[in-house]
Amino acid sequence: WDPYIVLNSILVLSYVPLRTYFSESSQLFKVDPMGITREMQIFGVLAMAGFVKYRRSSSLAEFFSSIFMYAKTAILICTYVEDYRITLWYGLAILVLFFTLHQKEDKSSCEVTDLNTGNFSVVEEDSEEAWLVEFYTTWAANCLPFTYTFNDLSRRYGKGKLKFGKVDIGRFTSLAKKFKISTEAVRNNELPTLILFEKGKPVPFMRLPRKTPDGELDENFVLLTKANIINFFRLDERLSNEKKEAKAAKKRASSGNNKKKKKRQ
Repeated sequence: WDPYIVLNSILVLSYVPLRTYFSESSQLFKVDPMGITREMQIFGVLAMAGFVKYRRSSSLAEFFSSIFMYAKTAILICTYVEDYRITLWYGLAILVLFFTLHQKEDKSSCEVTDLNTGNFSVVEEDSEEAWLVEFYTTWAANCLPFTYTFNDLSRRYGKGKLKFGKVDIGRFTSLAKKFKISTEAVRNNELPTLILFEKGKPVPFMRLPRKTPDGELDENFVLLTKANIINFFRLDERLSNEKKEAKAAKKRASSGNNKKKKKRQ
C-alpha cells in the first residue's frame, strides 16, 4: 500500500465521524429553497471539479493527487463554517502530510534515459534517432503523477528509433533557459514540457504544451493525456513505419542471402 494514498484517505474520511459532532443549528446544515444544504453545495461543486479532472487525468496517480486536493479543500471550508479551530487542526495535519509524504515514483522498468547538462549532448548529437524529452521538476504538482504515463509510453514506443529521455530542470536550470521553459510557479501549466528532437534539434511546433511565436502558452491547450501525446507526436505512425522498415530490411537481407547461395551452386 502507498502510504500517501492510505494516510490521505484516512484524513479525508475522518470528516465523516467528525461532522456528527457539529451543532444541528450549524450553517452547514441549513437548507436552501431547493432542499440543498450548504455542506452539499460545497462538496457537490468540488465533486464536479473532481469528475472533470478524472476525465483529463493522464494517470490514476494524477487523479488521486487531484481528488485528495479537492476533498481537503472542501473539508477546510466546511470546518471553517462550523468552527475555525477545527480548520486550524485540519490545516496543520494537511501541511504535515504535504511536507512528509509524497506519491511514490514509478520505478518499474522503462526505456527512459536520465539526462542532465553533462550528457544532454547524446540528444543533440544524435543524427539517426529521434528523442522525446520530458522537462520536469520534482516540486511541480503535475510532474510526479505524469511519470507513470511517460514511462508507460516509453515501454511501448521506445525500443526502436525513438528514444525517451527526461531532465530535471529544477536542478539543471540552464536547460530550462535554453528551451524557454518557465519554472516560476508550483502550479505551472508549462510543466512538464515534452519536446521532440530530430537530428539533434527540436522539431518546430512538436512541443507540448504548445507555445505561440511570442513565447506565450497557446490558448488551444492540449492536455497531456496518453491519447493526446500519441496523436500529437504521431507515435503509432512512427512505430508502424519502423516495423515496415524492419520488415523490408529483413526481406532484402533474405534476398541477398538467396543470391549468394545460387552463386555458390
